Amino acid sequence: MAADALTNLVGSLGISFANPITLAINMILSTLIGGIVLLLLVQVLEMKFKEKVKLVNAFIVVLIINLVNLLGVTALIMPYISFIPFLGIILPALIWVLVIKIFFKEMKFSHALIVGLAGYFISIFVVPYLVGIASGFVPSFG
Repeated sequence: MAADALTNLVGSLGISFANPITLAINMILSTLIGGIVLLLLVQVLEMKFKEKVKLVNAFIVVLIINLVNLLGVTALIMPYISFIPFLGIILPALIWVLVIKIFFKEMKFSHALIVGLAGYFISIFVVPYLVGIASGFVPSFG
């Protein structure tokens, strides 16, 4: 009974766990590549604004955001706040900004907003391209 409800919930979110090895490889690659890109972005802004932040947190931020995306947290939240226009763009960007601010506490909110929005757009356009290139070097298990 509970397993059926969980199966229906996962099915309604559009998440497929059909090939867990491929999913794990994609998660690892996207975390490594996204972490490196976010690390470079935070490093540049740290030098520009003369702030001291813990750069190690870049990989943790990307891992948490990847898990949020994988588990469909935004799909669970959206029905409750569906009255907001452009919610599909605003909610993931807001999650990026909040996670950046939580893990980079030393950063001013305006700088966290810049890093969060830049990280959101980079994760949409640049990271999938780089993951696709890097996945060509990883053996296939499918």
